[in-house]
Amino acid sequence: MMLRTPFFGSSLAALSCIWFAGCAGPFGAFSPADSGPTFLDASLSMQGAKDAVVIGSATKADVLTALGSGNVVKFDSGFEVWVYKGRTANTTADRDEFVILFTPSGIVKKARIRPAYETRR
Repeated sequence: MMLRTPFFGSSLAALSCIWFAGCAGPFGAFSPADSGPTFLDASLSMQGAKDAVVIGSATKADVLTALGSGNVVKFDSGFEVWVYKGRTANTTADRDEFVILFTPSGIVKKARIRPAYETRR
């Protein structure tokens, strides 16, 4: 008899929720007040960065070489999220973010661009 535990499925769902919640809104883990790193190549656009990252095959070393170092959030499960902020002249404005999720083995699982939202006054 094989016992099934919902732990893996529920922990993966919880990880996904934390990842999206942390990036989503003005009071998330990556708020506009964070100065956060931008790309190694100052002329690289968000879409250009996303195009440079191949989901399913790019490694942390590949991303580090192509984009430079980002803000890193490590999870106990071994997953990591790297975040890169878009450039803007206004340091108090919300900025675009390029977010990459790495598997515990160091391969890109997901990547997305979070657009800047208008800040409330």
